[in-house]
Amino acid sequence: MHPPQLRSAAEDIAFVLETLGVGEALMRLAPFQEFDTATLVQIVDEAARFSREVLAPLNAVGDREGCTWRDGEVSTPVGFADAYRQYRDAGWPSLPCDPSLGGQGLPLVAQIAVQELTAGANLAWTMYPGILHGAYECVHRFGSAALRDAWLAPLVSGEWLATMCLTEPGAGSDLGQIRTRAVWTDERQETVRVTGEKIFISGGEQDLTQNIVHLVLARTPDAPAGSAGLSLFLVPKILANAERNEVRCTGIEHKMGIRGSATCSMAFEGATGYLVGEAHRGLEAMFAMMNSARLHVGASAVGLAQGAYEMSVRHAHERVQSRVPGADAGTPIAAHPAVWRLLEGQRVGVEGARLLLYRAALAIDEAHHAPTLAMRADADALVALLTPVVKATATAQAFAGSSDALQVFGGYGYVEETGISQFVRDARIPMIYEGTNEIQAIDLLMRKIVKDDGVTLSRWLAWGQAMVREARALERMSGFDDALHGFNTWTDLMPLLIAVARATPRAALCVAGEVMQAVHGLSMAGLWAQASLAEAASGTPSDTKRRAARYWLKFELPQTHRAMAIVASQIHDPETAE
Repeated sequence: MHPPQLRSAAEDIAFVLETLGVGEALMRLAPFQEFDTATLVQIVDEAARFSREVLAPLNAVGDREGCTWRDGEVSTPVGFADAYRQYRDAGWPSLPCDPSLGGQGLPLVAQIAVQELTAGANLAWTMYPGILHGAYECVHRFGSAALRDAWLAPLVSGEWLATMCLTEPGAGSDLGQIRTRAVWTDERQETVRVTGEKIFISGGEQDLTQNIVHLVLARTPDAPAGSAGLSLFLVPKILANAERNEVRCTGIEHKMGIRGSATCSMAFEGATGYLVGEAHRGLEAMFAMMNSARLHVGASAVGLAQGAYEMSVRHAHERVQSRVPGADAGTPIAAHPAVWRLLEGQRVGVEGARLLLYRAALAIDEAHHAPTLAMRADADALVALLTPVVKATATAQAFAGSSDALQVFGGYGYVEETGISQFVRDARIPMIYEGTNEIQAIDLLMRKIVKDDGVTLSRWLAWGQAMVREARALERMSGFDDALHGFNTWTDLMPLLIAVARATPRAALCVAGEVMQAVHGLSMAGLWAQASLAEAASGTPSDTKRRAARYWLKFELPQTHRAMAIVASQIHDPETAE
């Protein structure tokens, strides 16, 4: 049993970029040939410094003070606005944006790293710029030339911030129930007046920027019923003529966590809006933004889990309690086997989530810039497959890891002054917003597996299986044999699962969560095998990743087998779902 290792997020991100070959893969893409891995690591180090020195000291401040609302205006906690000014002045918002618009043209991988680091230091603050890249992508991809010229540059620079306005009272995730109306005001059907109410809008009002660009789903009078008839509109707080638009914040929520983030109710009262993309095809444009948001939520979750882990490791090394058999008196609790399990489980969980996160981010860069259309299509399909897995499993890990971190603190963890309870409270919401984890499981099963007959998943798992075979030959870990058995089990299960999902969708959906666990577990088997091989080939004396792989194979892989057993049971007896 090795003592718990404490490696910073920046160090482990560097491992992913350097040793695991993400940086090298990026350099094979035409736009990034000049951005070597060392440059990317330097960006990560600087983001870590900013997060540590500027954002982390404000985390407890935001939790303690929260936001205040008065007469439609929102004040953020002390220091938040100044921190955002520093963030904007340093150029962080423009990292992955088009250079022709003032962006830096860096890969999305770099921006995801910044998101992870800032969220780990202060999730509530990170919520304000967190949706900025998704809004940029949405307008850049679907907006007209006039819309891009008028509104994109200030988003790229971070002069303005953005929101995503979907949820309405009583509608929740059922977008077909959206009642917000948009009435055309011009013959070309480009401009509307938007009227309706939206709730749970992060950063719907704030004092960090003068203008806020709201991207709003609404229904035009000529729209067909259901979610397919929705359109997307850009509705600014301040219009191009400097007049205030007819949109206002009617209140903010008082929440369990992320208290420094203003979660707003918004009223649109005949507000001027501009069509993004085609009429009645708003979901296509909105999902481009939402998928970006889901990956960023995954990055935030990894950052939260890392922050909680670091706090618990430090406490476990400082806290002396009882005597471990065979050890000297005064041994820190980190030496206790039960505490070691809590710590090592957190470490393996967060580092594993990071492996999956950056593989998905790399796939996005490949989908945009791979040399052939076929390669781009394959990468895009992999992004679609991995996005719900990243969102659901990373956020679940963040909450479980934060809870384990509090357990390491014991009774002290339940006391607010230690700070770990804030991580538990903050880590609970990412499992809910941007589509609950249950919705992610449904999306994975029905839209990403059943819809394409499991082709993309089979291709991805074939890669993972090859990694496991290679690692087994080199490392001779018995756990890799169990992993190979898991791949074979899934190969037999998947055709049956797809058949049941098509014939009796309810029966399959009852085990969508277990399907998510199985896909995640098999993905992690491949990624841990790859990490072990990369570490062995690096020539360094470290065996950090190989020890993590052993831990995962011994303590976590059995959960993957359990999930597949439940799926198999349901497949063979689907009537129990009735």
